[in-house]
Amino acid sequence: MRIIAHVALRISAALILLLCSGAGAKENVLIIGGAGNTGSIISKMLIARGDDVTAFVRPTTDRFRLEGVPVNYVVGDAMKADEVAAALEGKSYTVILDNVQLLEINEQQSYTSMYANFVPWAKRMDVKQFIVLGGACSERPREDCPLSPPLYKVAADQTIAEYILRGAGVPYTVFRLGALFPGGPDHPDAGIRTGTSFLSANLSLFGAIWRGDFYDHIFGCIGTQRCINEIFTLDDPSMKPKLDNWLCKRRYETDTINYFDPRCGEEPPLVLPHAVTAPEQNP
Repeated sequence: MRIIAHVALRISAALILLLCSGAGAKENVLIIGGAGNTGSIISKMLIARGDDVTAFVRPTTDRFRLEGVPVNYVVGDAMKADEVAAALEGKSYTVILDNVQLLEINEQQSYTSMYANFVPWAKRMDVKQFIVLGGACSERPREDCPLSPPLYKVAADQTIAEYILRGAGVPYTVFRLGALFPGGPDHPDAGIRTGTSFLSANLSLFGAIWRGDFYDHIFGCIGTQRCINEIFTLDDPSMKPKLDNWLCKRRYETDTINYFDPRCGEEPPLVLPHAVTAPEQNP
């Protein structure tokens, strides 16, 4: 791992140029859950590019990940239609990115409820792109999906939410993600880019991807015409050992999510011949 850390010190000059080239605002982006793990990273990347970014957060949301970052905020509960309406009344955005992560679907919280609240506003604002960070398996039946019961329930709800969006005629980009490594953005190697990940139109693909590459794929599609009204799965061949371990743990799950199962062993380390980190984002 230390070898990777040393290699990761090499910074992509092309990426620096891409992030720092924006002189004025290019997009006006609303990120639902913008203070969260992925949302905060994407916020910094967009601001460095010159975009305007607004984070939709709950009143109780800890904003520490965006401390010192010039983002705007709108406050409300994404699951409550009246609070979404109050927060968005009089606002206008060109892009909306859903970054909310739910690990349980119930009467109080679901993607279908959230999209029923946001999609009409997206249509009213005439947004040019609504980006979904959804789950894999898409419309596959339960027996053909490698997810555990609780995660399959989440993925099924995400798929219904996608149909709410697409049925409304709002331009969309959907990323269907199987497994994301490492588990959190604060992992010391989270910013590594493997350089071997890719987007695919094969909706039967259940893949895995490293966080740094995931951020770049999202960032590269925001405001990009080639991504409009497209559904992508994501994969990285170098993540295969990690994905196998991840799927092993899912096989033993019933109604709870287990982050470790002794029958599957430890998660394999990331071993790559080449890896690159992105520069720190300090707009």
